[in-house]
Amino acid sequence: MTIKQTYVLKLRSGKRSSILFNVGGEGKSMTLLRLKGTNTTLIFNEVISALSRYGAISPLKTSEQEDVFTIREDLGPIIGGYLILLRRSRNPKKWLTLLNDVLEGRYPILVTAFENYLTMVLDMSRFYRIHSNNDKQILKTNILDASSSALKAFVSAILRRHS
Repeated sequence: MTIKQTYVLKLRSGKRSSILFNVGGEGKSMTLLRLKGTNTTLIFNEVISALSRYGAISPLKTSEQEDVFTIREDLGPIIGGYLILLRRSRNPKKWLTLLNDVLEGRYPILVTAFENYLTMVLDMSRFYRIHSNNDKQILKTNILDASSSALKAFVSAILRRHS
């Protein structure tokens, strides 16, 4: 019996808005990734727009303070990897059209890359937690930062080869 994973994307609005990427199953949910900054609303809206074109999201809650959507299970890891790419990006607008291209099938290698980067970060963070006393955060920021930089370089190389 396999446990169905639920992927949730939240936008918390306010002075310091943030995007939360959660995963869970059977009533439990954990925040894997949090994005903050001036472009969070733009990023959130672009991701939701791209996913809605494929019927890949369902709204759970919309209010003035918070918008919450579930992501189709097969696309959840791709979105997680994509959000790793956007993490600490000086120019996130540079990457916004990439999600549409990936979902349209223009870069199948990036589907694999996004899924595997998310899995790699999860595995490395688990290993890190085993060897540390701090158990509060699911994905470790130093691992996320390094992986995000590596993913940006990898994606840039792929895009250069395909242009």
